[in-house]
Amino acid sequence: MNAATLYRLALGADRKPDAWQAALATDAWPRVLIAPTGSGKTAAVTLGWTARLLHSPDATPRRLVWCLPMRTLVEQTARAVEEWLRKLATDEVDSEGRLPRPEDVHVLMGGVDANGWLERPERPAVLVGTQDMLLSRALMRGYASSRALWPMEFALLHEDAQWVFDEVQLMGAGRATSAQLDAFRQSEAERARPDGRAAGAWSRSLWISATLDPDWLATVDHPAPAAAAVVRVDADAAPGGRLAKLTRAPKRLTRSPAVPASAKKADIADYVGRLADEIVSAHRDGRMTLAIVNRVDRAQTLRDAIEKRLPGRPAAAPALALVHSRFRAADRAREMATALDADGANPHGRIVVATQAIEAGVDISAAVLFTELAPWSSLVQRFGRANRYAEFPDGADVRWIDLLQPAADATASDKDTEELARPYETAELQAARDRLTGLTDVAPVHLPPPGDIDPPRRVIRRKDLDDLFDTDPDLTGFDVDVSPYVRDADDTDIRVFWRDPSEANDDPPRPGRDELCAVSIGTAGKWMDKLPHKGRSLLFQRDPQWRRRDGRTGTAPPGWMRLEGRPWPGLVLLAYPAAGGYRETAGFTGDPKDVPEPISGLATLGAGAVPHSSAAPAQPEAKVEQFERHPRKQENSAAAPVQQEAEGHDEDPLSGIDAIVPLADHLRHVAAEADSLCAALDVDPAARDAVVRAARWHDLGKAHEVFQDTMRRGLDGRAVEPGVLLAKTAGRPRHGRPYFRHELASTLAFLKHEGWSRDADLVAYLIAAHHGKVRLNLRALPREAAPKDGRAGARFARGVWEGDPLPSFVLEGGERWEGGDLLLSIMELGWDDVSRESWTERTRELLARLGPFRLAWLETLLRVADWRASAMERNGGRDDG
Repeated sequence: MNAATLYRLALGADRKPDAWQAALATDAWPRVLIAPTGSGKTAAVTLGWTARLLHSPDATPRRLVWCLPMRTLVEQTARAVEEWLRKLATDEVDSEGRLPRPEDVHVLMGGVDANGWLERPERPAVLVGTQDMLLSRALMRGYASSRALWPMEFALLHEDAQWVFDEVQLMGAGRATSAQLDAFRQSEAERARPDGRAAGAWSRSLWISATLDPDWLATVDHPAPAAAAVVRVDADAAPGGRLAKLTRAPKRLTRSPAVPASAKKADIADYVGRLADEIVSAHRDGRMTLAIVNRVDRAQTLRDAIEKRLPGRPAAAPALALVHSRFRAADRAREMATALDADGANPHGRIVVATQAIEAGVDISAAVLFTELAPWSSLVQRFGRANRYAEFPDGADVRWIDLLQPAADATASDKDTEELARPYETAELQAARDRLTGLTDVAPVHLPPPGDIDPPRRVIRRKDLDDLFDTDPDLTGFDVDVSPYVRDADDTDIRVFWRDPSEANDDPPRPGRDELCAVSIGTAGKWMDKLPHKGRSLLFQRDPQWRRRDGRTGTAPPGWMRLEGRPWPGLVLLAYPAAGGYRETAGFTGDPKDVPEPISGLATLGAGAVPHSSAAPAQPEAKVEQFERHPRKQENSAAAPVQQEAEGHDEDPLSGIDAIVPLADHLRHVAAEADSLCAALDVDPAARDAVVRAARWHDLGKAHEVFQDTMRRGLDGRAVEPGVLLAKTAGRPRHGRPYFRHELASTLAFLKHEGWSRDADLVAYLIAAHHGKVRLNLRALPREAAPKDGRAGARFARGVWEGDPLPSFVLEGGERWEGGDLLLSIMELGWDDVSRESWTERTRELLARLGPFRLAWLETLLRVADWRASAMERNGGRDDG
């Protein structure tokens, strides 16, 4: 299947690949792709990858990861990829099932339950997400994700993944992070080869943009890509061709007379009014006018001002849309539907008011474009939204608004100029202003080179990544802040959702995919300052130490506590409606008088809910109708193990599955699933043996009396033979001992069985980590109480007490645990004459030896096998044989 055939099937009979697009299906992939706006980069990369999966599956990463700067671009890309894959899902194209299906396209944005990709690591998949969602997961601090899932997301994004970073000039701090992570992966692969140790399936990165200098990718550990690894698409290579036409499509540039006299509130209001007049006057009937301003509040007031100037009868007026990143999903979907609609839907066309949310690759084309002065890279993207497909023979009109014009006034203060320039730096706007001087047309062929870009403020180093491999919070329940590596400091958000305080439920409220709204930290702080007592009785954060039996704390919902201090990057905030701050037609306003209607949320973690930990930052909004288009994905999500992993410290939701499963059967089932998964992924023999052996031992700790008491109380009257140890039960009772983790008991038993040998460290780690809650550290939790049964002074951690007996048990594969008391001396730092090196020393040396990518990958294999066995047992899919 050649590229020409794929293009014809996926894009239509009249579409043929250009030479550079066809080369992506056959030649060595570049590291950098520089191609004009509208040239078809998304299709070229996606279809090039699918061609390679068909012809060279063993040499092609299973996962294609589209890392994009804006939420609007994520939705657009996901829809396009799904449609292409739907058209390619035929026996003629893919008789061996090598390509992903539409349901294998997963969107990673805040508010979207899109963790199904974790359950099927052997399947080809396309992941589409914002850099916030993807880079935070690549740093093992996944925004809007459960702490327990961080290692799995990390593993699957660093193993067997083809990353594509689009619109690099907009990535900010994420640009250097993407380059550093690529360098770390390459270094690990090279380090593994000499000693014959498999490094896992290889991954690679591709950076693409219309405005990109390869030198921007040079970092302390990552050299700039060599010239041979850079593809520059020359639009003039075929004079008169499609690309030449696009790059020369006329876009006349003039300066708008509407400028703010100062940053004073009255002057801004006057400016917005005059700009609204000009926009309405310049609008071409039946076509699109796009007005891009730099701030959400200005976009909101401009939209209202335009509406007042349009004819009162809707039938006589153009459609009006507002696009920014501070909407809840349904409201944003409504506005985007208007913005993206064909002009023919309204005979008078449409006027779209937008912020930066629309400047990166959104598939719209305006006949008239207004833009406030912005950094040059942003302006180039905005210009690309005008006459995008050269469909206007008379060209497009582009009018730029000189926000720095008041600076020419001798009375203008530096503070006034800085306020007008926000959220950008004055120097950035001045540099762009200088470039605009003398330009009369902003078609790509007339634009100067991209120029320099600001160096990163912070660069992640390998030691930082190794430190992030430890997913335990500190003693206060919080984590290392990765936001400086993900976004620039002035571009960080919190996420807010509103819930009715009268909701009565014992389970912690969790935001559904349609509820979350992104709010900048600065705007959120101003909103809180307007509320009585700074909103302390109306705004709530997750309680990192909450346990189900704790119930409510004061006016806070279960699992939540009053907000403490100022907001921080990635905070997920539950607000009562009385706090206001949101209007359906405008998005987040920060006005307490704007009281939103709460969306009917999901009180417990289920289909469409967003699992998150106390410190897991939630990021951009939901992909509209993602689940409606794939009912099977939605149906499976309701009871998927991947969601149930998000529960508290001492719960085992996968053990209460409305089915009775003996422990011996479950261990055998998981070992079989582990072996099958390793075979499907062609895992090297040594690693395969370790994963399968860990599977045989992983739940031995369920033989503990605390766990068995829980299982017996959950039988709901069903009969079980005396003496049979259970792994699963019908109900979901709580453990009698707080914070009990059966996997720790399993790990201690295995190490004792192995004589505390260092050769057992890998299997022991995989056993401990199979729920993502006991990993590098072994310590008691802050609220965990000491033993009270005559063992005062005994060591304890995660509900396991030193001296706890674990009965003998026969395991599959000819192994037997002889029974005995559990020893916790390994939790102490330093040497012990019995348990030898500490758990911390063992796991740190394991991390240094295998590297974070490999270790997380092996950890993930066992967890997926456990999920699959549990799902099968829940559905009655396997008997005792």
